[in-house]
Amino acid sequence: MEKPVFLFFQEVPGCGTCQRFGIGVLSHPTIVDALEKFFVAVCIYNNSGGSDSRTLKAYCEPSWNNPVVRFVDSSGKDILNRRDGIYTANGVAKRMVSCL
Repeated sequence: MEKPVFLFFQEVPGCGTCQRFGIGVLSHPTIVDALEKFFVAVCIYNNSGGSDSRTLKAYCEPSWNNPVVRFVDSSGKDILNRRDGIYTANGVAKRMVSCL
C-alpha cells in the first residue's frame, strides 16, 4: 500500500506563525514519528518560484500564506478536504489519523 503524502505549504523562513509551527508542531516527537512511518512528507515553499510555484498554483494555494497541510494520494488527489488554520500538534495529529 502506498503511503499518503503530507503536503506541507510553508513560507520559508517564515513569519512567527510559520516558525512556531515548525518549532512546535513539526518537531513534536509523535508527529515526527508518524510522519516517518506513515507518510511521504513534502514541503512546498509558498514564497519562491520554480516547481514550488507551479505546485502552489496547481493546488490553488495562496503565496506568502500561513502553514497549510494537505493530505493527498500518490496521484496528488486530496484525501481530506483542505483545511487551514490548524496550528497545533493535536489538530495535525487528528487530521493525520483521519487520513489514515
